[in-house]
Amino acid sequence: MLEGCSGIGTNKTNLMYKSGLNYDSFLRYLNHLMDLGLISFSEGKYRLTGEGMKTMDKLRKFKELKKNMQKMMDDIADV
Repeated sequence: MLEGCSGIGTNKTNLMYKSGLNYDSFLRYLNHLMDLGLISFSEGKYRLTGEGMKTMDKLRKFKELKKNMQKMMDDIADV
């Protein structure tokens, strides 16, 4: 959902489709992310805040570390 708001922002419908969630779940997550200050709404668009960008970067780094860790575990298992 954070990635869906990156760049120039997006409207609610596009963000929901990008998230792949049903409407009720989407609204819960959207409101939660807005309450956390990770997403803002202005001029008809949902956008990442500065904190949202930092969080998205940290999640990307975590995902990459997890992938590397899994590869190392697979390599160890092959020994």
